[in-house]
Amino acid sequence: MIPDASFIPAYELLGEGDYYVEERVFSEVDFPLPQEKSMLLRNLQVMRGVGPVTERKLKDEGYEDIRSLSRHMRWGDQASSIAKAIEQRDARFLSRTKASDWQIVGLCSPGDMVFIDIETCGLSSTQPLFLVGIMKAQEEGGMRLRQFFARSYEEEVAVLIAVRSELATAGVVVTYNGLRFDMPYIRDRMTYYGTCCSEDYFHFDLLWTARRLFKETLPDCKLVTVASHILGYERDMDIPGYLIPDVYREFVMNPRPALIRPVLEHNAMDIHAMALLLARILRYGGSLA
Repeated sequence: MIPDASFIPAYELLGEGDYYVEERVFSEVDFPLPQEKSMLLRNLQVMRGVGPVTERKLKDEGYEDIRSLSRHMRWGDQASSIAKAIEQRDARFLSRTKASDWQIVGLCSPGDMVFIDIETCGLSSTQPLFLVGIMKAQEEGGMRLRQFFARSYEEEVAVLIAVRSELATAGVVVTYNGLRFDMPYIRDRMTYYGTCCSEDYFHFDLLWTARRLFKETLPDCKLVTVASHILGYERDMDIPGYLIPDVYREFVMNPRPALIRPVLEHNAMDIHAMALLLARILRYGGSLA
């Protein structure tokens, strides 16, 4: 049974700037161990210009993997670079090849992953963001979620500075629709305040894999739908996303903890569901059929 985020104890922490931090620890998510590099090395189709026919021809000629292809007059340079990236588990480089996102993430350890989700005052980044949830695996076990919350519009900049620090050491950032929304929104808000953050990480947006897997079988590919149908992750009494900006505006005017609590729970459940979905995708090799 999937634990409800509402039953995970949360602890209030003091931020280094003027913002509120809430922390909770979920049970350890069973991510598969990093996959053998040989699996990706045998897939010649990760190379640009190589499809099924060319791969079959190359293997008939004795080129069984990307390492052996490094001797090839035409494909050698590209093969050598990819083989080196696989050996070093260089996710950023491999993202520029034809390797699938789940294959690239499968080379990484859970400790390299950062799960992130934001709550904002609107769909346009001209509006402030006020909540950023970030979850990471802990060495001692469990998944630690920290939620950086701006209790007023003025605290947004302190939240962004804290998030910049959290992202500085990320190897893989995992989001749901984060390529189009969360990460551009964070960058735009940082730019508004005259700052920026490192982007030296691989970004795995689960939405695109979810669409490939479920668009023909589910009514939609919203995270709450995928989590319910695929993971059995039910969210009773969850606040609808479209209400969140208005709830925050009311909180700023009348800061009552009970008012903002459903928003914190909504954000926590989104991130927890993302981690469980990624674990399922990695376990079944990018196919949940």
